Amino acid sequence: MKEISITANTRETGGKGPARRVRGTGNIPAVVYGPETQPTAIAVSEKELRGALKTAGGVHGSIFTLNLNGQQSKVIVREIQRDPLTSRMTHIDFHAISMNRPINIEIPIRFTGLAKGVKSEGGIMQVVMRDIEISCLPVNIPEHFEVDVTELGIGDSIHVRNLSIPNVQILADPSNVVVVISAPTIIKTETVAAEAAPAEGEAAEGAEGAEGAAPAEAGKEGAKKEAGKEAAGGKKEAAGKEAPKAAGKEAPKKEEKKK
Repeated sequence: MKEISITANTRETGGKGPARRVRGTGNIPAVVYGPETQPTAIAVSEKELRGALKTAGGVHGSIFTLNLNGQQSKVIVREIQRDPLTSRMTHIDFHAISMNRPINIEIPIRFTGLAKGVKSEGGIMQVVMRDIEISCLPVNIPEHFEVDVTELGIGDSIHVRNLSIPNVQILADPSNVVVVISAPTIIKTETVAAEAAPAEGEAAEGAEGAEGAAPAEAGKEGAKKEAGKEAAGGKKEAAGKEAPKAAGKEAPKKEEKKK
C-alpha cells in the first residue's frame, strides 16, 4: 500500500463555466465525499496529480493523503473522467475513508510464470479478469494480486474460488473464470488451405477443357459453311445444263410457223 500526498483547494460550483475556468488555470475539478465527509467541490493541480499517480503506479490499491484547507484526510480515487479526444483528465472523484472501517476496492491481477500448455503444447492463454473487487481495511489493501499459471495445461483454468488473499474478502462471483488455457486453432487454418488446393486444380482442368472445346466448335462451324458453299455451286451447274435444253426445244416450233 502506497500513501502519497496531494494538495487541494476548495472551488466554486455552478455548472460547466466554473469548471472550465478551473481547467484554464492548470487545475482539475474534483469532489471529495465519504461516510464521514460532506461532499465538497475542490480543485487539484493537474501536474501534481499526474506525478502522484505516476509515483503510486496507478489508482488501484493506492491511498492518498489529501491536504485541504490545513486538514488532512485519507482518500482513494473512485473515478477519473477523461476527454474522449485528448484523454486529459477532466474530473476526479475522491472517496474519503476511515482507517478503521473496511472499504470495497478493485485491485489489479498480475499473472506470473509461463503455462506449460502454452510452452509445450502450443496453447493460448486467455485472460478473462484483469481486476478483482475486494473488501478490507485500508491498511490491508494489496497493490496487486499475483496468479501463478505455470502448471496450467490446455483446457485448465483458474476461477475466483481458487484465489485466496490474506486479510481480504473477495467480493467477485466465485464461479467467474480468471484465466484459461485454450487449444491452438492453427490446425483448422491448415485444413482449409489443404481443401482449397484440389479445388484450384479442378478449376484449372475445367478451363483447359473449355479451351479445347472452343476449337472443336469452330471446326464444326467451318465444315457447315463449306458444305453450304458446295451445295450452292451444285445448284448453279444444274441450272446451266437445263437452259440449253429448253432453248433447243423452242427452236423447232418457230420453224414450223414459218412454213
